[in-house]
Amino acid sequence: MLKVGIIGFGYMGNFHYEKVSHFDDVQVTCAFDNNDEKLKSAEKKGLKAYKTLDEFLKEDIDLVVIATPNQWHEKYAVAAMKTGKNVLCEKPATMSVDEMNQIIRVSKETGNFFTVHQQRRFDPDYRVVKDIVNSGAIGKITTIESRVLGERGVCFGWRADPESGGGMLYDWGVHLIDQILQLYPEETVTSIYARVLSVLTPAVDDLFEITLNLSNGVCAKVNVGTFALQKLPRWFLFGDRGTLKLDDFSGTEGGAARIKGEVQGFESVVGQKVLGPSRTMAPLKPEYLEKIDLPKEEDMTLEYWRNLIEALRGKEALYVTTSQILRQMKIVEAAFESAKRNEVIKTSI
Repeated sequence: MLKVGIIGFGYMGNFHYEKVSHFDDVQVTCAFDNNDEKLKSAEKKGLKAYKTLDEFLKEDIDLVVIATPNQWHEKYAVAAMKTGKNVLCEKPATMSVDEMNQIIRVSKETGNFFTVHQQRRFDPDYRVVKDIVNSGAIGKITTIESRVLGERGVCFGWRADPESGGGMLYDWGVHLIDQILQLYPEETVTSIYARVLSVLTPAVDDLFEITLNLSNGVCAKVNVGTFALQKLPRWFLFGDRGTLKLDDFSGTEGGAARIKGEVQGFESVVGQKVLGPSRTMAPLKPEYLEKIDLPKEEDMTLEYWRNLIEALRGKEALYVTTSQILRQMKIVEAAFESAKRNEVIKTSI
């Protein structure tokens, strides 16, 4: 039986508790929090509840899950690894590249692993995108638009506190950046331009737009905002033979199409009366287009945790590695710097 302890028994702490409950050979045994109500919640679930980190880390556990506000991630991860525990940390891993390098150093020194909850690699919409890209169904990809837009216009709780690592770039940005990097793991990011704004949440960013140029010529545009009262697609991909649009997280709404044969643009519009807004933007005849069925993705809700458990047993390599997360954090830092300077940052990440 593998034993798990959770630091921070709030919303995400309970989320991980529920995930563990799906596996018969893994058990959450204890929790640490500085909030009495959350400790009572842990005790009601039959867990040992601790108000001090030192007492919590004396427990015989195989994995520590860190689900606290972001400013505590590095401190708790280092302390856990130094007492012989492996660590799963909520995203973002840290608030800086320096903190991430410290975690990597301690992981190497202790031999205990550190990984991050980048579970959106297994979301159905992302896997549809990955399948379409890898299959070449719409040709060579030129541009990827990835966005998440909400309506409430606010960042909740500590996510509105800059000292806690609040804001949308840390919250959602690391997920969307991670997905782009996993689409093209062998490519480097050659330049970054970012706008990071506080529209309705004064202290932290609630809107950002990041443009990542990759070494293979792909331009990836990542956009998150908390106040958008009209809808745009979750994904929009331009290829040199077709287009993919996914409307939401389901991966089933939207569509894909490509041009048939060797048709390029249109042949001639001479004599046609209805051209649309111009000859350049005139629609193609239906016989020139081929609809592409969207891939049907299986449920992989528990795949992240399945791999993590096998890694704890030494049977599989971790899906999410420290080198991947370090790369991600370098891009986040460069994005903040680009926004601060209002200029393109040349990179080799």
